[in-house]
Amino acid sequence: MNKFERTRSLHQYYRDEFSRLIYLPETDALPAHIVTEILHYKNSDIATLEPQIMDATTDLDAQKEFAVKRMLCAIAVANAAFDFKNQGKPTPFSKEMSETITGWVVEALQHDDSINLLVAGIQVFFRINEIEAALFLISNYYTVVNLSPIVMKILLLVCLMEDDFNQMQVLIQQLTANPEYIGEDALAMLMVVMGIHKLGGCPESFIDFSALKMPDYEPDFSHYEWLQPAENNGKTTVLVACDKRYYFDHALTLLGSIFHTNGDQLNVHLHLYNPDDETTAHVHSLHQRFPGMVISATAEKIAPAFGINVWYASRRFVFLSYAQSVFTSPVIVLDADCLVRKNWAEIKQHLPENEIVLSYSNGAPPWEQVPAGFVYTVPGSLSRKYLSLVATFIDWNLRRGNAEWFLDQVALSVALDALPAVEQMAIHREPLENLIDIRYTDATFSWTVTTQKSGGEAYQRYKTAMQQTYFC
Repeated sequence: MNKFERTRSLHQYYRDEFSRLIYLPETDALPAHIVTEILHYKNSDIATLEPQIMDATTDLDAQKEFAVKRMLCAIAVANAAFDFKNQGKPTPFSKEMSETITGWVVEALQHDDSINLLVAGIQVFFRINEIEAALFLISNYYTVVNLSPIVMKILLLVCLMEDDFNQMQVLIQQLTANPEYIGEDALAMLMVVMGIHKLGGCPESFIDFSALKMPDYEPDFSHYEWLQPAENNGKTTVLVACDKRYYFDHALTLLGSIFHTNGDQLNVHLHLYNPDDETTAHVHSLHQRFPGMVISATAEKIAPAFGINVWYASRRFVFLSYAQSVFTSPVIVLDADCLVRKNWAEIKQHLPENEIVLSYSNGAPPWEQVPAGFVYTVPGSLSRKYLSLVATFIDWNLRRGNAEWFLDQVALSVALDALPAVEQMAIHREPLENLIDIRYTDATFSWTVTTQKSGGEAYQRYKTAMQQTYFC
């Protein structure tokens, strides 16, 4: 690990996960309303908060009091980095604020370098993407902080991003040696199983990777009900999967955007989870709104289960494996809450004629190596092989209650790893921002919502325009 470029490229969501909760009981000596504003409500109004913090009286000794106050100031400024403060859009943290925070953390630790303040300082640096500063503290105070679960998790994430396999193995052994270190932390468990996978192992708990070695396993495709037949007209089909709520809230405007930008050049297939009579009737009426566009539909009944959102996100790729035997032309999988901005033919002419096109992002962790928001496949032997691995992995895990967040992207990513190198090379990887964009640029194929499940002003304007054009 040297420059930590991939770690710095991580989405803020992950930095938030390991810096949101800061354990600093020393702040109990300060007025509760100030501490609550900073640690609970994530207030970042330092102009108002700093004088309140520094003027507060406590019963701490002078050294510790100054250290706690300065660290609390640093935490307050660092609150501005939180993902929700920027509506989920990647936003570089202010260099000026970063320098202020660094100065305050250094001041705090010069006055008191006890473990709680050290760990808080590491979390603050990690939150604002000062990775080298965080690792410098860990290195200099390793004997003090090395058994802190949150520090181990931060280190493991850095190791996963930078492919530091030796340190990765040590950290996984430390975390798994004591169940209390991980507890109910699903992201930590995800990091552990992906780390074991990267090290050549085959984890079987939390998510079962043995599904990659089941050549005779086949998901049950017999329960799909066709609501509207597909047409083999040679056109590319956009596959959209959703339940009733997502159908009316999102998928309809996606259909509007597809028709708006592509007319009847693309087919659409709706894979509906547990549709009722109202939804089914509405689907049958869509041809009146989109003349010339072929819209086919299937239904899949899913019983109430743990992690139902994971079932909805993942089962579409099981259906996609089945669809290889139904559709004779290419299929594009898109999220129901995205909006198409460009004509597909214009995008396709810049892509090679590969059987599979997947996107990639340099800042993606291992479980997002293959983003699920865009998958392009042409029916063929490689597509069938890859999607069979994906479908088996998903179906096997869901049937065993492993409906863990990111399961669809884990499946897409580890199934790619399972292919021989020559077959991996036959799959085209396109930069994510060319296909799916949360910055809402004009050149990309589609816009999608951020980690905060909201779109920016440009996204909302476009969505409203599609609603008014096709559904009012």
